Amino acid sequence: MSETIESFLTAVHRTFVEVTRREPGYFGTRPLRAGEPPQGAAAAVAAAFGVTLRPAGRREFTAVDDLLDRRRRASPPNDPPSTGRWEGWRERQDRRGAVRAARAAHLARAMDRRAARRSGRGLRYRAGGQGSLLVLLTALGHTDEVWHPLAERLLAGRRVVMWDAGEDAPSGGPWTLDGQLADIDAVLAAEGAESCDVVAWCSGAQVAVEYAHRRPDTVRAAVLLHGSYPRAGGDPSSAYERNLGAVCASVAARPERAARALRALGGEAAPVPLPDDEHLAAVEVLARTPPGLDALLRRPFRDARALVRYSRQLTELWQRPIPAPGPGLPPLLSLGGELDRIAAPEPPAALVPLLTGGHGLLVGATHYSLLDRPDVVAAVCGAFLDDPAAGPPVAAGGHEIRWNPVRPVTSAGSVTSVSPIQPVNPLHEEVTS
Repeated sequence: MSETIESFLTAVHRTFVEVTRREPGYFGTRPLRAGEPPQGAAAAVAAAFGVTLRPAGRREFTAVDDLLDRRRRASPPNDPPSTGRWEGWRERQDRRGAVRAARAAHLARAMDRRAARRSGRGLRYRAGGQGSLLVLLTALGHTDEVWHPLAERLLAGRRVVMWDAGEDAPSGGPWTLDGQLADIDAVLAAEGAESCDVVAWCSGAQVAVEYAHRRPDTVRAAVLLHGSYPRAGGDPSSAYERNLGAVCASVAARPERAARALRALGGEAAPVPLPDDEHLAAVEVLARTPPGLDALLRRPFRDARALVRYSRQLTELWQRPIPAPGPGLPPLLSLGGELDRIAAPEPPAALVPLLTGGHGLLVGATHYSLLDRPDVVAAVCGAFLDDPAAGPPVAAGGHEIRWNPVRPVTSAGSVTSVSPIQPVNPLHEEVTS
């Protein structure tokens, strides 16, 4: 089937929105390039977006152009052909996006508030939907709000539960890894469930790996999103992880250092001007954190007391080694972001043998794909959890994900073979190093 203007514009719309959220004036001085666009596409792009479309070969593509090209190769939409009034077409797309965003924003009110009991403590969680149980594990120090766009898309056919990552144990001390695992047991008991699927983000991914290792008969399958793990000397790690680990270890040992550490960690800095070089500018704009998330993402660092609790939790978590492969481990799939500046895009070597579902890199994505690209992430999670034995759900990710499948662990607990994890796009290293 030949590419229609509507299909082409759908890919342009997704790319335009993602880029201009980070830098509204990005396309004011920069064209959008595409290889062999449909006839009339240049006029349609100009009318709908005010952007100059330039036919070009792949060698000329920037990271933004490459992302558009990958999205063009996705399945065409089911929209009826447009009458040619492209400004109106874009308005309809914008309204659809706004409605979806509003549904996600109001998800907390639509889900049931429930409570599980453990060690005399009431754990409040949210639950919604019907079907097999899906547990969403967030990062230490964060609230379940980070899940709302993704959870709204995963509710169909599933019973989704999520909660804030515990900070204070009943003793008043920080909630440890064992406490986090006990929380999962308590929620499953409250739901009357004997098994579950898991999707975990950031430091929650290590909690998920540990739970799958301890409860292999309980976890059916798990997806690890942008996991941040303890790393050995030879493992790739981000500058942020190295800095955060050092700061948290210092604060955990000497809590009185927390106020000074907060100043060192700093707030969300104002974006620096984009480089003049178009290729570097494209990488930089995609690597930026989506705006408006500062209060949500900086919750572990909101004050000195919160930082002390978070530092003790993270230090304790990162002192735990990644479990060794063993028999009966449920299928695990890892998904990283090519331009993740928080967690290293590649998993540590100790985790790779456990990734029976493989490891994928979201092209041009940051640490916050669950907020920024929930449609793609939900499609991958849904396809893998529906059929984890099939391995990486290549079709669900379309061309926006580069997959590195690995071989499964044998029944004896040994690894038959492991495909190497490929390095991220060297453009990422050029900008962030």
